[in-house]
Amino acid sequence: MALPAAAKVWKAETLEKCDPYMKAQGGYGYLVEDGPKAAVWWAEGCYKPMKDTPVAKRKAGSIRLSTARHEWESFIVVINPKQELKDIKVAVDGLPEGITATVRKVEYVTTYYTNDNYGWPGDWPDPLPLYEQPENAPMGQNTSFWITLYTPAGQTPGTYKGSVSLSDAGGWSIQIPVSLKVRPITLPATPTLHSGFGFRFDHVIAYENLKTQEQKEEAFRNYLEMYHDYRISPSYAPFYLTPARFSYEGIDWQGGNFDAGTHTSGRYSYRVDDSSTSANASASATDKFITIRPDRAYSLVFQAKSDNSPKSAVAVDFYDENHDKIEYRTVWHYFETRQEWKADTLQIKRIPSQAAYAAIRLFGCAPMTAGNTTGRTWYDDIRFLDGATGENLLPQGGFEPDTARFKVHIDWSDFEKTAAKYYGETPWFTGFTFDIPVLHNACGYPFGTPEHEIIFKDCVQQIEAEFEKLNLLDKAYIYWVDEPFPDAYPMIHATNALIKKHAPRLRPFAAEQFPFLLNYKDDPNLEIMDVTDITCVSWNCLDNHNKIKQINAMPGKEVWTYLCTATRAPFFTNFIDHDAIDMRMWIWATRTLDLKGILIWRNNYWNSKSAVEGGMLQNPWDEPASFVYFDRSSEMTNDIWGNGDGRLFYPNNRHPGVDTETPYTGRPVPCVRLEILRDGIEDYEYLHLLEEKIPQMSASDARKARSLLKLPPEVFQDDNELHGEKYYIKDPQYLLQRREQIARLIEKYK
Repeated sequence: MALPAAAKVWKAETLEKCDPYMKAQGGYGYLVEDGPKAAVWWAEGCYKPMKDTPVAKRKAGSIRLSTARHEWESFIVVINPKQELKDIKVAVDGLPEGITATVRKVEYVTTYYTNDNYGWPGDWPDPLPLYEQPENAPMGQNTSFWITLYTPAGQTPGTYKGSVSLSDAGGWSIQIPVSLKVRPITLPATPTLHSGFGFRFDHVIAYENLKTQEQKEEAFRNYLEMYHDYRISPSYAPFYLTPARFSYEGIDWQGGNFDAGTHTSGRYSYRVDDSSTSANASASATDKFITIRPDRAYSLVFQAKSDNSPKSAVAVDFYDENHDKIEYRTVWHYFETRQEWKADTLQIKRIPSQAAYAAIRLFGCAPMTAGNTTGRTWYDDIRFLDGATGENLLPQGGFEPDTARFKVHIDWSDFEKTAAKYYGETPWFTGFTFDIPVLHNACGYPFGTPEHEIIFKDCVQQIEAEFEKLNLLDKAYIYWVDEPFPDAYPMIHATNALIKKHAPRLRPFAAEQFPFLLNYKDDPNLEIMDVTDITCVSWNCLDNHNKIKQINAMPGKEVWTYLCTATRAPFFTNFIDHDAIDMRMWIWATRTLDLKGILIWRNNYWNSKSAVEGGMLQNPWDEPASFVYFDRSSEMTNDIWGNGDGRLFYPNNRHPGVDTETPYTGRPVPCVRLEILRDGIEDYEYLHLLEEKIPQMSASDARKARSLLKLPPEVFQDDNELHGEKYYIKDPQYLLQRREQIARLIEKYK
């Protein structure tokens, strides 16, 4: 079968408006019936059916599909009524047990702003809620249903027959035959293409009114099942409810930072920073309880200085024998500070009769009820003296470390249960990102100090050993830096080098832009791949193809790509108001450039806090744009992340902030873009299977297979210049027919 001509490509210099109607191709879809009550037509699940998409002209009395095993294959059924149809029922019947059908209603969101000069404001199809009850179909506009068939891995190959039945309350009905060819091809249970899709479960908790632990666990499980079914991996999320729990031994103070740059004696002082205008930051001893007697007087002697706060404070709290705080009996001491060290003393003469313990708090600036002052204060040589004996009851007040006491404790018990479920014998997901809690500051000891490295080494070596035990070393990655500017690269290199020094099998990850833009060869300080295993580049910055090849040639190194707000026309995007083919073409182009993974920064960024007033939750059903910030004096053209950017799921709660009581624990609502993305990921599996078959092929078939592995330049071209021509075909039929050729070659060598 010859592939369709690739004459209609989208070039930067001939950029026009998005055309979801496929006018250049003469429309799309297949007419089933044009009757007195309604026209009914269908199309493959690779289009965005607009409310006013013209009824298909080409005729096809049945729906014909092909699929591999363990594959989801979708199609769209469209009703265009000539009079209102009420209570439309939709049913898929006749397919064998095991092949399941999911029916979703195509719903629309209204875009008001544009991301670029390609999209346009209007009603766009995106949310795909489950069809759960009869629907009304207005006259003169399309009502569409997105139907997905899943074929299990054990299904016997062959052609199966079924039907889609449509009917309304007035007696209208139609039955559309369905023919599903199941190929003797099985897609892998775990995706081949690596992925990391951001997921914030705290947003789910807020939007879906989850209050009990049981509700949270049910909703969390349903979200992860959805990620699994769409073949994407939720970065961060798998261990949200069951994290590894870290604790530290031998650290005497908490809430501040040990500072070797200024001190009165020894090596360190202790700096307390208060940068919040809504709270009063303070520090205290880790073992804060000092045993006291209420019939004695005590004094707190200390040295302090500040460079930005004229006044600061210390406080002494009292506790009873049960370690319960005695309220309203705190002794406060406000003192003036200087830029030089100054000695001070707090005399404590009256102690509550029930007091058994005292505890000291050190503040960064003079605390106020509203917490609206900020500043920082250094402390050193603190002593808590017994007035009767003169004994110092606070031996750790010199802030000098005893590194022999340092020990990191990690409780993996809950983490291991989740790892077994999602990353066991047949992993659900390709990977996850893991945070090292002592990356740049270890319990107050900053990066670069000997104490930091001692704690850091203990921590990462335990992490590495645990991941080896659980077979997670090839799945976990350390994603701690995002789109850094060039001046941050020396620090990135130093950080990743420290990881590699003490835990060489852990995999640092970096989301990059500037090295590809600036050409890293011109500045060796921008090169970090000797100590970074995965670099992930925004598609609009992926201009250095030589670097991709060089990284791929390095053992254990990978290049990924991501879509975000910066990836705008003329590139393919993840925006609601752009072409349907974009998400699928992204994956084909990823395979063509030999990239190993994909990423989208968030899938449920529902709340742009700056866009709503009074702390209300933004409703993505009503406002599909995610905002950088909200400027009511502008047209917003430069102030939005994008229509749908950071959102591939919708909350079940359609009235967040209004309906604040009903708990929604079910699976989230996916979108058209996510469906099309999954098709691309499954295409990637076809390409991977084809490449594996090449050693078995005849010479002519091997040549044909190799030509199918990468898109030709007349279909997708990137001239390796960021601002040069970037173009790709807009017709989904090209990819469908190319996949058909690939499938036939795989079948030939099954």
